[in-house]
Amino acid sequence: MAAALAIEQLHAIAHRASAHWPLDVTSLTLVSQSENTVFRLETSDRGSFALRLHRPGYHSLPELESEQIWTRALAEGGIAIPKVEPTEHGRYYVEASLGTAETTRQAGLIQWLPGEALAEVLADQPPDSLLHDTYFALGALIAQCHLATLAWTPPAHFSRHAFDHDGFVGDAPFWGRFWELSLTTQSNRERLTAIRDAVSAHLQAMPKNRHNFGMIHADLHANNVLRNIDKLFVIDFDDAGFGWHAFDLAVAVYDQLDYFHPTPRFDIASKALMAGYASVRPDCDESFAQLPVFLLIRSLMLLTWIEDRPEVGREDNIPMLLKIAFEQFNNL
Repeated sequence: MAAALAIEQLHAIAHRASAHWPLDVTSLTLVSQSENTVFRLETSDRGSFALRLHRPGYHSLPELESEQIWTRALAEGGIAIPKVEPTEHGRYYVEASLGTAETTRQAGLIQWLPGEALAEVLADQPPDSLLHDTYFALGALIAQCHLATLAWTPPAHFSRHAFDHDGFVGDAPFWGRFWELSLTTQSNRERLTAIRDAVSAHLQAMPKNRHNFGMIHADLHANNVLRNIDKLFVIDFDDAGFGWHAFDLAVAVYDQLDYFHPTPRFDIASKALMAGYASVRPDCDESFAQLPVFLLIRSLMLLTWIEDRPEVGREDNIPMLLKIAFEQFNNL
């Protein structure tokens, strides 16, 4: 588990990291602390940037550099993403610390994009038309990402994790062994073990080829997509890896599950998402049929994600996530 540092320590690390870029920094403000710690860096003449301190132990430097290789391929394919800012020596990542291993972080700098996160656009009770149009556009964008990836070949040294059978339910899943969740009862762990076995069977029987499996963002929730006027931008590729295309769709629409809202939203959002995706990739019924199992997997992954990150403070969400996962499994 990553060492939880005080905000003051993280700010000091970010300040040291920022010195590697030839910028006149006027302010450095914490904006989020989740998988990574993100600061908004303001300059006197170059505008704003996002400085990310990467979670230690989550990715090796070659894996971080592979993320940049893929995102450059997406940009070349027409996907709107933040521009990476290299250091004065042409590097995309630098190591910064307060002098100890526990405080050592890899840091990277990207362009700060204007716009609102879709979570803000769709806050409260948006009109059905706005919900529909937003998810139609998001579905089309996801399909464009998948098509851009289909046209790209990873170099031999490319290294990223996989959200495949083993990455979800193998002996060492990428986000942890959800069936051993400590923040629940033994009875629930037994139910989670049974769900793991069932999901394993689903995934082993699922087709896996270059048309439905490849590099995916894997975390396209409503805070990782920005809208600026009528254009959508994708941010935060930290979880990107090899996986089924349907998982991108499931993560994108997961926030709209009716469990999370006072009035139903999922039917409108999911149908619009699939329609938008199909407008770019018409032959995708197979991916749509896989959505229920990947929505369940998303619930399961969030259980251990929360447990392994106490600094995020979301443990109170676990009972609700368990309820959702059990109901999703019963409805498979």
